[in-house]
Amino acid sequence: MITVAPIWILDSDLECVNLYQQTLGLQYPLRVFPNFESFADAFASASEGQPRLLLVEPEDAKSALANFFRGFANAKEKRFPETLIVSRNDEVDLIRFYLRVGVRDYILKPLRANELVAKVERALMQIDNRSVLIFKNDLDGHQLSDLTFRENQIITVFLNSPSRTIDRDSLIETVWSKTLVNRKTLDVHVFNLRRKLRPIGYDIISERQKLYLSKLPARN
Repeated sequence: MITVAPIWILDSDLECVNLYQQTLGLQYPLRVFPNFESFADAFASASEGQPRLLLVEPEDAKSALANFFRGFANAKEKRFPETLIVSRNDEVDLIRFYLRVGVRDYILKPLRANELVAKVERALMQIDNRSVLIFKNDLDGHQLSDLTFRENQIITVFLNSPSRTIDRDSLIETVWSKTLVNRKTLDVHVFNLRRKLRPIGYDIISERQKLYLSKLPARN
């Protein structure tokens, strides 16, 4: 019998929890946590296993949740959890923060059953159709600690390639999976990553459809 990893939910709102159970619970195994402490303890326990997807209400964790997610951006060999934020807070800066650190989507409350199911199904489809990237933050002995989530993904793809050469289309498919992404989006992330690599003696070179990670010549 195949055991499917459950969807974990951090939300103390009983009305929302009931909606999760009445919609998602019909299709997926769920595990609900009423507070951040119980969620964090379970996540840290190797015996618990990793959830397939997290649905999180930030108001139940405050700054603890932000620190939890920040920890994945700088951690070596640690995979960012697949997450959807579900919140009544529509503050633009907060939404930008969670999307920047790597959450898949931000769903505003009050929840609509059809939207919830559709976004969860889309997230699970994207997860099931991509290779998991285990972040590599060491570039020939140089620690990379100031990268965004996407920049971490991109540099990891390069470091997983023996020649450190990547086809543009392959890079987009690996990082964004089945999500439609304009090539200019990749160019912006690569441009920002190059600015961070050059001070330590590296660059990303573009040649037609290929990108390759190169060490800069030593300065005299």
